[in-house]
Amino acid sequence: MTLAYSSAIFQGTELKKKQVQEYVSRRKEPKKKYRRRSTFGVGLDGEKWVNYLEQYSWEVEQLMKLTPSKRRFYQQGMRAATLIQSIS
Repeated sequence: MTLAYSSAIFQGTELKKKQVQEYVSRRKEPKKKYRRRSTFGVGLDGEKWVNYLEQYSWEVEQLMKLTPSKRRFYQQGMRAATLIQSIS
């Protein structure tokens, strides 16, 4: 259990360093005192986000064909996914 917790903390810290946390979880709202997700939660969610992206890649590609104006955002998300995969 300690190893799993430490791994999630490490991944969450690396996600924050590489500034891809906003793809994984919501950002802190200006009027809120505390963050929405802890470093541990960000680490867990990053891995889940990449797994879902791989699982639904065909569907995402089809959606990108329908809305080519959103391609830039898709490419940013794919860049974030590769950074997250490099951490794992």
